[in-house]
Amino acid sequence: MLGTIQRLILRTYWAAAKRSYQNGQYADYGSPDWCALPLEDPRKMAGMVAFAELWRRYGDEIAEDLNRQLAHPEPLWQRATPEAFAKVARQFQQQRREAA
Repeated sequence: MLGTIQRLILRTYWAAAKRSYQNGQYADYGSPDWCALPLEDPRKMAGMVAFAELWRRYGDEIAEDLNRQLAHPEPLWQRATPEAFAKVARQFQQQRREAA
């Protein structure tokens, strides 16, 4: 059973993580920035919450898309390059900063 101090620490941590999530001040789950955050940093938890929310909203669509791609893979020459992925990631980060 948690003591009063432990409950206060957890409550404070969750409140800070919630603020970070609501303000868009978190690193994307699994990104190098997210991995570099210490476990105690509320932005790390906020990144996990954001990822979980995306999975909750779009999990079925993601699974359907993945199954479709696995059933009918694109030829290698048609696939996106690492540079294209990096460009999309930069655009996403810019949109996130502008929205915050």
